[in-house]
Amino acid sequence: MHTPEAVLKEYFGHAAFRGRQKELVDALLEGRDVLGVMPTGAGKSVCFQVPALLVPGLTVVVSPLISLMKDQVGALTQAGIPAAYLNSALSAEQQRAVYARAYRGELRLLYVSPERLEMSGFQALFERVPLAYVAVDEAHCISQWGQDFRPSYSKIVDFLHALPERPPVGAFTATATEAVRQDIVRLLGLRDPLVCVSGFDRPNLTFMTEKPHDKREHLVTLLRERLGQSGIVYCATRKAVDDVHEMLVARGFAAGRYHAGMDAASRRESQEDFLFDRLQVMVATNAFGMGIDKSNVSFVIHYNLPQNIESYYQEAGRAGRDGSPADCILLYSPQDVRTCEFLIEHGHDDEELDERTRRTLRERDKERLQQMVFYATTTDCLRRFLLRYFGEDAPLSCDNCSSCLTQFEQVDATLEAQKIVSCVYRLQQRGRTAGKALIADILRGADNERIRQNEFDTLSTYGIMREDSLKRIRDLIDRLLEGGYLESSGGQYPTVHLCPKSADIIRKRLPFTVKLPRDKRKKDMREIEQSSLYEALRALRGEIAARERVPAYVIFSNAALQDMCTRQPITEGEFLEVSGVGRAKADKYGEEFVALIKRHVQKAAGKEPPPPGAASAQRISARDQGLLKPWSDREDDYLREEAAQHLTVLEIASRHERPLGSVIARLKKLGLPITR
Repeated sequence: MHTPEAVLKEYFGHAAFRGRQKELVDALLEGRDVLGVMPTGAGKSVCFQVPALLVPGLTVVVSPLISLMKDQVGALTQAGIPAAYLNSALSAEQQRAVYARAYRGELRLLYVSPERLEMSGFQALFERVPLAYVAVDEAHCISQWGQDFRPSYSKIVDFLHALPERPPVGAFTATATEAVRQDIVRLLGLRDPLVCVSGFDRPNLTFMTEKPHDKREHLVTLLRERLGQSGIVYCATRKAVDDVHEMLVARGFAAGRYHAGMDAASRRESQEDFLFDRLQVMVATNAFGMGIDKSNVSFVIHYNLPQNIESYYQEAGRAGRDGSPADCILLYSPQDVRTCEFLIEHGHDDEELDERTRRTLRERDKERLQQMVFYATTTDCLRRFLLRYFGEDAPLSCDNCSSCLTQFEQVDATLEAQKIVSCVYRLQQRGRTAGKALIADILRGADNERIRQNEFDTLSTYGIMREDSLKRIRDLIDRLLEGGYLESSGGQYPTVHLCPKSADIIRKRLPFTVKLPRDKRKKDMREIEQSSLYEALRALRGEIAARERVPAYVIFSNAALQDMCTRQPITEGEFLEVSGVGRAKADKYGEEFVALIKRHVQKAAGKEPPPPGAASAQRISARDQGLLKPWSDREDDYLREEAAQHLTVLEIASRHERPLGSVIARLKKLGLPITR
């Protein structure tokens, strides 16, 4: 008999188990019940799929969604594992064919919905077919404290009691607090289960919360930053999905939509277009949920606030399933809270629940919403917040979330504030006023035509802040305006003036302490793939996927392609060492991939000209590095001043640390003149 490690390598292409997978596999093989709580992308499915291939009989997998069954079975079939599913989407003839395969002993895994367990024909199957295991996927659905409570999951325990002999049961979920874990054990009747709670942390995910003034424009900016990448945009309502989808299509994005108000055929078409990479972005409600097993999702953006942390973490976790760096971005506004409260108040109406239970669930949902709001508004480490919510310890800072990457620090800026207010005072002594950008130039000691023409270089405050960056000076000016120590005239070209509170700075010399971003550029946590080999491998994967009519990630994940770039295998044996390459896939695709890699190695050694498309691949990589960030109202104010000063776009781009094309586009949007 094969060992678990041999099965893992043979069918799944991995040399070793990750995390606590091996403990769960061993426990099931020993006949023990298990509960595995593992984050999305940590490989929950492997924990029951490997034992299913080592023990005689059929493993039944209870799954809540048709799309999830289809996706899992498709991936298993690609790996050479005999699997099937039974659900209402199959015709009567197709269902009979699945039953026939099961009776003949041809299947190792059979995916079903919880409702299927009640059917007499299904129960009769196990009078003749030995049942190896029952695996309950998305097990949190059985608990009223779970974010996706489904009363139909209560049918699982009845099915187990009706079996001639109860097999070992494995329950698996990605998000479960301690209360939910206890519910799963109790309600499924798990017998002395091994409970493995793997770390919830997903180090490859960057968590970000943002509060944009204009969500629509900010979303467009975020998507333009990620051209060529696959991502999901979650909205709270069907109307929001339709509105955002229409806007993105009008802006030229390859976007699809998905919500429960669409007919089944349209939803299926939209989902398949996304899975097959015909669409870059899917705009969806949470109806586009547990059925998504697409490994190359590079970002998940929540356009609206989710109702609870559990849903958010599960939906955000659909990014970076293959281990590649990915972004999870939450766009927050107070209006979102009111939308969530409305949805909670009208939730659970269509479920078979008594009024008392409904009230309990609604109160529970409101408590969870409060935690979600705390997450959206905290300035503490976001990863720490999430991990502590699930009962896990975490360091104070992760250096990979918007709070940590922004790196705010409390600064004693008393001396700098005195210099800035003094500059405004000296200008006023001459009967002159200036905008924020010009004041910053004077303090920084800029040498430009406007400074010289107006003899601002003769001011006593000229150049007294040469050691400070322009961004820091601008931030301090903004903080002085916000604190009421200076005033702005308003209008299209506002100027800065003294006010009564200015005396606190230059006469009373009171301390001035502010919280500012550290004075250094944010480190980019993502290493953008620049290898022409990687782009060539992606192209080959796309060709094979189109030929076989399967999603590209089913052929090989992005992580597998990256490992090919690292290892550069040029023999079949070396190719089998790549993480994610099993025997079945090596036999199918190894020859083509090895040939391509061999050409790349020969070209690198100067023995062959570059392969077609290498130059364009490098251009794409360079384009990906020119990432844009959303323009703020403050930056727009500076742009107006700089344009009025007739600074060149090159000078403006340098000051804002932005690509030239981005500056030109923004100037045009604001209707400002462009000086070249």
